[in-house]
Amino acid sequence: MRFRYKVIMINIAFLSIALGILGFIIIHRNFKQTLEIQTSYAIEENNLIQAAIEYRLLDVVNEKNSNITAHLKDAGKETSLNLLSERSSLFILYNEKLVYSDEENSQEINAVSETLFSSLELGDKSYMLKKENNGYYLYVSTKNIINDRDLYIITKRDAKDSYQLLYNQIQYFFLLMIVVLGICSVFMYFISLHLTKPMERLNAVTDYFANGNYQTRADVISDDEIGMLAEKFNNMAVSVSEHIEELNLMVKQHEQFVADFTHEIKTPMTTIIGYADTLRSKNMNEDRKKLAYQYIYSEGKRLETMSRKLFDLIYLKDSELVKTEISTSLLASEITDSMQPILSRKNILLKTDVAPAVIFGDRELVKTVFINLIDNARKASVENTSIFFRGFTENDLYIFQIEDSGCGMDEETVKHICDEFYMADKSRSREEGGAGLGMSLAALIIKKHNARLVIKSRLGSGTVISVMFDGFAASTTAMDGLSD
Repeated sequence: MRFRYKVIMINIAFLSIALGILGFIIIHRNFKQTLEIQTSYAIEENNLIQAAIEYRLLDVVNEKNSNITAHLKDAGKETSLNLLSERSSLFILYNEKLVYSDEENSQEINAVSETLFSSLELGDKSYMLKKENNGYYLYVSTKNIINDRDLYIITKRDAKDSYQLLYNQIQYFFLLMIVVLGICSVFMYFISLHLTKPMERLNAVTDYFANGNYQTRADVISDDEIGMLAEKFNNMAVSVSEHIEELNLMVKQHEQFVADFTHEIKTPMTTIIGYADTLRSKNMNEDRKKLAYQYIYSEGKRLETMSRKLFDLIYLKDSELVKTEISTSLLASEITDSMQPILSRKNILLKTDVAPAVIFGDRELVKTVFINLIDNARKASVENTSIFFRGFTENDLYIFQIEDSGCGMDEETVKHICDEFYMADKSRSREEGGAGLGMSLAALIIKKHNARLVIKSRLGSGTVISVMFDGFAASTTAMDGLSD
């Protein structure tokens, strides 16, 4: 069942209950007031009849041998003819006997006499309402004593007008309630249609979204709960879209990783197999054998480097680092000593200017980062040039910089330089023993240290790479000797 129909049915149910209770209270109050008026009329009529009968008996009540019963009959007849209304009847009981009745069937008076007389005192009046022959009647009784005998004057008044009015009001109320509920139902239908229309539009948007249209958004046209729901749906849709894009990108990266890894493995394996087969199947002189051995060795070393860096990448992605204090001066000295032999092959000078301080991290991993960055600068540089390795503080940061004057990189290369297996110049990188994993590993290590990597480069104008550490301590001379 649709929500709007539930709203309509619930509103109609509550409206019906409210109208029913209100109608019951009003009708019951009107009926009670009408019945009270009828009762007061019946009592006044009984008083009038009593006064007339007692007045007729004043002359004979003290006479000896007077026939009170006969006089009561005459008084009852005369009073009924002159004073009694058409809707009323008169009963006179004297000495526990019915003396006068203007009804042919007076048996009903016997059924009500005990109730009327049970607690009636001299001069008092009692009344009761009784249903007879599909009608309602008010009995009013008064008590007097004549010649030491009880005299009861009873009037019976038809009260059907009050009940007829009650029935008419109930019928009219039900008719009116049906009309009101019908009109309210129509109005509530259109109102609920208007109120639920934004929900239907939101429902349609969710259908589009569920079918894969992740760019679909809901229109926020109000600031009520539905508008807030639409806004939260849009926020959720943006978040889901971003996650889906991330997942798609991750899938593409994984696919590209597998493709690149397969390609990178294939090249050295082909070389190794080819030269091994040549050595196995052909007679070669010593120079060509040495060249084949050299190719097999260099490609084997590249496979070893690739596997080691792949292992480091996988390990770092799933592990937490244990950070210790690292002296920047001592770190720079160790890096310079490690890189000096390979830099000297191209007669490249490493100029170091690192301000003393203490940073926090994994010493070997941080050392790996800068050896990798300086080695990349070496590969991009020509012979007889310099590479600058600086360290300084700036705005609560400790910044390492590696600057070279080599071939530089274009914007596309800078954008993808940290991707796995990405090499700007594949032929030169393979000649240098590269596998396209060094910058990926360096970027991951830097990220694990909550540091930032900034690369500025122009094609043909060299490259400046900055690594910014957020947490460091100002160093003194004593700290320069810090070691793990």
